[in-house]
Amino acid sequence: MRFVFLAPALLLAACSSMPFPFGSKTTTTTLRAADAATSLAVGERITMTVTAPRREPQSGDDQLILMQLKHADGRTLSFTESNHAPMHVMAQAPGGPLAQIMGLFGEEQPTLYGARPGQHGSAFLCGEQGPAAVGVHRGEDGAVQIVGLREDIAFEQTASGGYEAAPYSPDKVCARLRFRVG
Repeated sequence: MRFVFLAPALLLAACSSMPFPFGSKTTTTTLRAADAATSLAVGERITMTVTAPRREPQSGDDQLILMQLKHADGRTLSFTESNHAPMHVMAQAPGGPLAQIMGLFGEEQPTLYGARPGQHGSAFLCGEQGPAAVGVHRGEDGAVQIVGLREDIAFEQTASGGYEAAPYSPDKVCARLRFRVG
């Protein structure tokens, strides 16, 4: 009799612990260090897993996209794509503040991910606390660049009422990593 009550409770607990229990799309990519600096910082390879709902966003709906970086020794860093707030969207504009911080001065459009509070395992990037955010850019040639940021990109209101990115100190960049897929 207890099993009748226990089985549904366990199933419900398992489903609620998953970010997208049904209908999610997960992409796992193995990233191999493309230069000596990256190899020294994180080792020869890490795994990047991105999970998003399969459904198309409805009008005005931003999808919750999760990204996890996993070191070869099992340590993990977890992030959420910063696709909700207007300032995050402005930061990711082609040739915008994030692209400039990453050294992409063309019309490239990197993706900004914010750290998930309390979700970092034992950090392997940017010290014990891990990065506050990371920028990720996938080049047309398959190269992947990841930049760790100690703090979010800030914006200031201009005299005309608009917003522009505040200067971002190079000291706030805690990692510049280059990878090859595979």
